[in-house]
Amino acid sequence: MEKPVYSEGIIQRLSQYLRYIISLKDLGKRTVTSKEISENTKINSAEIRRDLMRLNIKGKRGVGFSIDELIENFNKILGHEKNVKIVLIGAGNLGRAILNYKMLNKFGFNIEYVFDNDKKKIGEEVSGKEILDISSLSNVVKENNIKVAILAITQNAAQEVTDMLVNSGIKVIINYTSVPVTVPPYVNIQTADPIEILLHTLYYLSSTGQT
Repeated sequence: MEKPVYSEGIIQRLSQYLRYIISLKDLGKRTVTSKEISENTKINSAEIRRDLMRLNIKGKRGVGFSIDELIENFNKILGHEKNVKIVLIGAGNLGRAILNYKMLNKFGFNIEYVFDNDKKKIGEEVSGKEILDISSLSNVVKENNIKVAILAITQNAAQEVTDMLVNSGIKVIINYTSVPVTVPPYVNIQTADPIEILLHTLYYLSSTGQT
């Protein structure tokens, strides 16, 4: 049985829904209504109900939807049923801030390796991760079958490092530099919020057989 293919719009909205309901679960809530999701995501509640009907997800009148069931269903659709390994390129102030962004781990996105080309930083430990030499990037990515990278480096090195990532087998790049970079059509590059983009691009990886 073939896996259903969903529109770009639905996948984008699911990413927003999932981000919100996980925050509710952390607060101890067990159910949520389409109205509550709408108020938080600014997506029309009728659109939310249509999306959930398309996905065959049903709530209870007067109660709403089970948060655990929504999370389970959304994760299956997005291909997010296991932790996702990420490499971070750049151990400057921005890179360190990203590394300390605890929400990534909460959603199952784990920065496994951190790389830099600054000899003074290589070998240093930041948030429990040793900073590795950028020269070892390709081997680490290939050996660990990593498909997602976060780019947090200087403008002048952005394209060169992007090329390294592409040649290493990276399929999704979140670009935090202030310059656009060029990638082949089979690589997904994003510049927006990391959580929603990672949730969104998981579906891309899953639907193209990359996970």
